[in-house]
Amino acid sequence: MIVRNKRELERLIADDIARLVVALSGGADSVALLHWLVHSQVGVPVVAIHINHGLQKEASEWQKFCEDLCDLLGVEIRSVSVKVDTKGSIEENARLARYAAFEEFLRPRDLLLLAHHMDDQLETVLLNLFRGSEVFGVQGMPVKRAIAGVKLFRPLLETRRHEILSYCRKNKLSWVEDNTNMDLGMDRNFLRHELLPKIAARFPAAEQALINAHERDTQALQLIENIAESDLDSALSDDDGLSLRVIGELGELRVVNLLRELMRRKQVGFPSGKALRQCVHAMLNSPRDAAPLLAWGGYELRRHDDFIFLLNSMPQVDISSVFKIQGSEPFAVSGGLLSIERIKGQGVTVNNEMGLEGRFRQGGEKIRRKQLRTLKNIFQENQLPSWVRNRVPLIYEADQLIAVPGIPAWNMCPIEAQDRQAGSQELGWVFSFEIRDRV
Repeated sequence: MIVRNKRELERLIADDIARLVVALSGGADSVALLHWLVHSQVGVPVVAIHINHGLQKEASEWQKFCEDLCDLLGVEIRSVSVKVDTKGSIEENARLARYAAFEEFLRPRDLLLLAHHMDDQLETVLLNLFRGSEVFGVQGMPVKRAIAGVKLFRPLLETRRHEILSYCRKNKLSWVEDNTNMDLGMDRNFLRHELLPKIAARFPAAEQALINAHERDTQALQLIENIAESDLDSALSDDDGLSLRVIGELGELRVVNLLRELMRRKQVGFPSGKALRQCVHAMLNSPRDAAPLLAWGGYELRRHDDFIFLLNSMPQVDISSVFKIQGSEPFAVSGGLLSIERIKGQGVTVNNEMGLEGRFRQGGEKIRRKQLRTLKNIFQENQLPSWVRNRVPLIYEADQLIAVPGIPAWNMCPIEAQDRQAGSQELGWVFSFEIRDRV
């Protein structure tokens, strides 16, 4: 039996799975897996998806082989052609295109099955070791994980490549061979054909030792992630801020681990470990009026009012710019969306719609409430974060600041000049600014 963890597969199927989806490349591994599933009567329909990357001249032949095989086995198949970016790593770009096609094809209650085996796992472990990783321990491919709201499972990770080939020969199965698997210019192929055979010849127990180390570290990593999940749930506020009061009791290493868990949940790539550790130290130890910041890959970590926030990097704002406000349709400005409603008895009166314009804070702006108030004080009273203040569109008419939009994301209500507030029977203009800063 080539699927050694059949019990886990049965447990996954029993968890309301309606369809098994096999990623069928035409290679021996996926051919063997599909054949085994069809003849094992797993109790749910089995379908296949073939991704035609179009990178080799034989690609159309491989697609036809898979379609013919599925026809022979009585399995429904979907063949999908993808466009692979040839800039950078073709191997990585092909993987991204392949997974995008998987996600588009998958339905709720599907279980995606990939035919990676133990030899693939050994190569992945070594590649990760050589390339370096900030994640704890020896890293390989997970046996299962989430994808597109469903589960992905690798049922052959405990099976060696030679066992799969024996299964294919025993059952008189044909498969296709990808000649690029012999290209030693690719790191994985170099490991497979040059390095691993030499390691196995000199150190016969090395491959099993690597697999054991991966299994050990996977268990340890699960414990670490469980702690991180618990810490994160304790520290996370309703507005997605992390309480410094809570995390300050954890110690810096646990806070680093907690932040990685937050990024995993939000599907955000990690910054470098060194940068993250330095950021955590600054967040926990710098003076209250300091503004520690970590920016990477379109994201930021910032501190505000005893909380840490994971944010999207926002576009630069030209604070000297001025824009006309016409009509009532929402429009994008300074990384957010400015909305306008006409509501009786609320907002401000506008004497000349053609003279209505938006500006940005320069410093020193004042608006008349019961008395003349500075925007700086108003923003401070509303606990508006520093990174939001200079991108809030300010509403002017005839050079008078008449309104500051409400900012629902930060619980700030609209601010109107007292002498321009709409009366109970007047139709007023109510401005709202939806800021898209938090991930």
